Amino acid sequence: MKFDWDDLKVFIAISEQSTLSAASRVLNISQPTAGRRLKSLEQSLETQLFDRLPDGLVLTTHGEELLPLAQNMQDSANAIQRQQASFSTPIKGVVRISMYEQIAQFVVPHLPLLQQRCPNIEIEISIAHNAANLSRREADIMIRKCIPDLPDIIAKPLGHYHYAIYSGSDYLAKNPAAMSADRYQQCDWVGFDDEHVYFSNQRWLRDKLQDKPPIIRSNNGVTILDAMVQNCGLGVLPCFVGDREPRLKKIQIIEDESASLYLLIHKDLRKSAVVRMMMNALIDMFHDHNEIFHGHTHS
Repeated sequence: MKFDWDDLKVFIAISEQSTLSAASRVLNISQPTAGRRLKSLEQSLETQLFDRLPDGLVLTTHGEELLPLAQNMQDSANAIQRQQASFSTPIKGVVRISMYEQIAQFVVPHLPLLQQRCPNIEIEISIAHNAANLSRREADIMIRKCIPDLPDIIAKPLGHYHYAIYSGSDYLAKNPAAMSADRYQQCDWVGFDDEHVYFSNQRWLRDKLQDKPPIIRSNNGVTILDAMVQNCGLGVLPCFVGDREPRLKKIQIIEDESASLYLLIHKDLRKSAVVRMMMNALIDMFHDHNEIFHGHTHS
């Protein structure tokens, strides 16, 4: 009996997640559907692929033999999908770009420029802190502060930027300590939550605050910006975010805290005219407006 490729995708997901419920969430299908597809595959191959244990599903010997073959098929399918755009001559299609929400605050105001440079390309912006899997086409282009340790990735530098301390005008007027070295202990601060202290600028801030965490914390940079605009406290922002917000005052550029941005694509997508056009437009856009990354004034 022939087997269905979709059943193999379910088999791979279950082997990675160990439970039907987790695999169904990854595949965005119902748990009963995942169970039916696994049963269909086992019936087609006339073998049991998993042992059902109390704490999850474990590959049988036949399942272990099948897994690398199924993964090879998945890799080939992903490679075909990545090159799909290069099979057609017209430069039109959809490009999915993954980035942090703060980077999006720079990109979104320049979307008309990108539309002008890439008139027949639809743009999907995916906001994520974690690196997208470019091999599986979770994104076509990724913009990040660091180059992830992923295979077959091409990185293009977009520029270097600085951070600064900002405050809402009303908060600054009511808290003169904000303009002194006492700001870290005497003022309220807004910042990322504990799960995002791995951001270098947030580690810098937590070191300055010592055992006093930000009074308002969030996992989202836009929420942090909005709280600062509402005069909830001081905060650290990239200069390209803080400088374009007229309701915030820049207190001090952080000389010893900066970062670089990179545009990342999978090497197979170099052959995609759609992705290549958008990639070149993004690189030009960042380079043409690079001066706003560094801030304008020192204090």
